[in-house]
Amino acid sequence: MEESNKRIIKNTVYLYIRMLIMTALGFFTTRIVLEKLGVSDYGIYSLVGGFVSMFTVLNSILNTGTSRFIALALGKEDIELQKKTFSTSFTLHLGIALIVFLALESLGLWYLNTGLNIEPDRIVAANWVFQFSAISVSLTITQTPFTASVTAHEKFNMYAIMSVFDAISKLLILYLLVIISGDKLIIYSALLFAISLINLLIYRIYCIRKFPECGLSMKIDKILMKEMTGFAGWSTLGHVVTVVNSQGISILYNLFYNTILNAARGLSGTVTFMISNFISGFMTAAQPQLIKFYGAGDIQRFNKLIYNISQYSIFLIAIVMGPVLLEIDYVVFLWLGGNVPQYTTDFVKISMFLTLVYRSNSMIETGIQASGYVKLLNTWSVPVYLGVIPLVWYALWMGWGPIIAIIFANFAPVITFVINLIIIKRTIDFPSWNYFHVVFVKNLFLVLIALAIPYIIQLQLEQGLFRFLLICSLSVLCTITMLWLFGLNHEAKVMVKNKILGKYIKKFKNQ
Repeated sequence: MEESNKRIIKNTVYLYIRMLIMTALGFFTTRIVLEKLGVSDYGIYSLVGGFVSMFTVLNSILNTGTSRFIALALGKEDIELQKKTFSTSFTLHLGIALIVFLALESLGLWYLNTGLNIEPDRIVAANWVFQFSAISVSLTITQTPFTASVTAHEKFNMYAIMSVFDAISKLLILYLLVIISGDKLIIYSALLFAISLINLLIYRIYCIRKFPECGLSMKIDKILMKEMTGFAGWSTLGHVVTVVNSQGISILYNLFYNTILNAARGLSGTVTFMISNFISGFMTAAQPQLIKFYGAGDIQRFNKLIYNISQYSIFLIAIVMGPVLLEIDYVVFLWLGGNVPQYTTDFVKISMFLTLVYRSNSMIETGIQASGYVKLLNTWSVPVYLGVIPLVWYALWMGWGPIIAIIFANFAPVITFVINLIIIKRTIDFPSWNYFHVVFVKNLFLVLIALAIPYIIQLQLEQGLFRFLLICSLSVLCTITMLWLFGLNHEAKVMVKNKILGKYIKKFKNQ
């Protein structure tokens, strides 16, 4: 267990190096891109690019399933099985990529030009965005077996290295976007496509050289193909429906309002995505270990890992959550200046609660996937995510506004979280009620209490840099204090003392 924890911590460090680079760069580049494209064109890119790029969710979804099969093959130390697993996976994803590309170039292209609310003089640019995105998405799907191999081999340092490339390339894109004359939306889409293509080639060369099972073979093992298709099929269905839910809401906003509201939702999505990266490292690094524990039949360590990683993640998101809820208006003003689309900060605040729910549910969902009960998982979640779309449409049709509509949309992940707790309880005998109370409800309650003092002080001060620094500092201090006193259990406190405080005490004694 000690060796597994060390590996998770090491891999988490690599992932957080990547996260810090991407977060800092993401906030900087978003402001410049918004200035160069304008709010309307940024909304077009968020709508059209998001509509097409929703299929990139297949990459992370299929990556989880493919990584599971490759990790199981690695655990058996059978090189021939590893090669069969990879080649079968590659062939499967090649077929999926072809189906997705044909669907985008037929139904997707038709809907772009007939169904979306885009200004007539920008429809040509929107089509360019669509084409670059469609090709990029299809290539990304064929990349899944390679990225899954990196995850299964736990070579997370590769992600950190590629972050340096991402940082340099995005800065280059900003420079070229400024100096190249022409339609900025088309130029931006073309540059992003070029970078994604280079990124894809780097990963493939790395995997082929480092991992003996990786190659461009298209041999198929029929038994493996059947298992992968069943697992990937149900996983893909569930996650695609989740993305359809998100993009369907974006399309409804576009139909009832305009691309400026899509820009607001896109910007709020950028903020919450960056914040989520702060706590995704532990989860990504822990997933291979979770699969291996279940494969070995070690349910006790399996359950303990879900608890520990979930608590770490929620503690981290709670520390960030306070400053965001209290001072997001000032942060967005500093970030975007006076060019802030209406409803942006409202969407961010609502999404923060949704992020807490998602992160409470993530390891539960990963545990269900690791145990193979994907069909049961999606049999219940798919109707929930599809069912809220009519509720959102009804709210907009009745004129209740975007805020009420987005609250209705958030019903889906909350209901799914409860359903997943029931599933993992019945299938693996996981202590779901204790998890829900200790990990989610208790920590949410503690965070709300911790925000009381900063909120009262905030009401007495005018918005500005001094209030921002004071409120953020107080919020972080109060949150950490509440979590330490009432959130961490005895085992977690002992671990912190031994691993962190004990380390410095030992150094002091040795001096």
